[in-house]
Amino acid sequence: MKRNAGYLFLLITFFCWGSIYIVSKYALAVMGPVTVGMCRYAVSVLCLYGILKLKGGAKKIQPEHWKYLLILGGLGYFVSIILQLGGTALLSGSLASLINSLNPVVISIMAALFLKEQITWKNVVSIVVSLIGVYIILGKGSMEINTMGVLCSVGSVILWSAASVSIRKISGYYDPVQTALYGMAIALVFNIPAAVIENVFVTGSHPTAVALGACLFVAIFGTAVAHTCWNKALQLLNASTCSMFYPLQPLVSAVLGVLLLHEVITPSFVVGAVLICAGVVVTFLPTKAKR
Repeated sequence: MKRNAGYLFLLITFFCWGSIYIVSKYALAVMGPVTVGMCRYAVSVLCLYGILKLKGGAKKIQPEHWKYLLILGGLGYFVSIILQLGGTALLSGSLASLINSLNPVVISIMAALFLKEQITWKNVVSIVVSLIGVYIILGKGSMEINTMGVLCSVGSVILWSAASVSIRKISGYYDPVQTALYGMAIALVFNIPAAVIENVFVTGSHPTAVALGACLFVAIFGTAVAHTCWNKALQLLNASTCSMFYPLQPLVSAVLGVLLLHEVITPSFVVGAVLICAGVVVTFLPTKAKR
C-alpha cells in the first residue's frame, strides 16, 4: 500500500514539475529568475503553513536536524531552483527539461555513495530506456543552445540531487508538509534580498497579469503541491526508485507544449513516449525474491 501511495505522489509531482517549464516562460519573459523564485515561495509558504495548521501544527525540530533543512532550503529550494529558472530563461523549455532529466543518474549515484542504497539492473534498464525516450522526443531538432543556460541547468541538477539525498536522512521524523515549509521558508529568507539585488543592479521586472498568474500557478502546483508530494514519496520509497520517474517530467512538458502552444506531434514523439512509459513500467515489475 505504501509503495502504491508513493507512486501516486511521484506521478503528481512530475506532472506539476513538467508543467512549470511551459508556464514559467510567461513569467520569465518579463521578470528575472530570482524574482520569480521569490514570488513562488512567498505564496507557497503561506499555502504550506495553512495545510500544516490543518494537520495539527509543526513538530519541534531536533537541533542536529537543522543542518539538513539548511541544505534543503539553501542548496535545494534556493540555489538549485534559481539555477533551474535561469536555465529555463536562457534555453528552450524542452532543452531545460531534457537536462533536468539527468537527475535519475545523479540521484542514484549519490544515494549509492551516501545512503548505501543498491543500484539494481532493473534501475539501470529503466533509466537507460527512459532517457533514450527523452532524447528521441526532445534531443532532436533545431534549438539554440546557450552555454550559460546549460551550465545553470546542470548546476541545478547536481544541487537538487544532493538536497534530495540529504533530506532522506530526516524524512522519517517529520511530516513532509513541515519539511517542505521549513525548506521553502529558508529559501525565501535568501530570495528576498537576492531579488532586491537583481531588480536594482541586474535587470528590472515588469510583471503583467499573465506573468503574475504564471507565478501563482508555479507557486501552488509547481512548488507547494509538487514539493510536498516529492518529500512524501521520499519518505515512502528509496531515493533511487523516486529518481526513476524523472523522465516523466519532460514528457509532460512536451504534451503541454502540444496542448498549449499547438506544437505538432511527430513520429519521434510517439516512439519516445512509448519508451518513457516502458521505462516507468519496469519499476513496477516484481523483483524475484531470494530464498
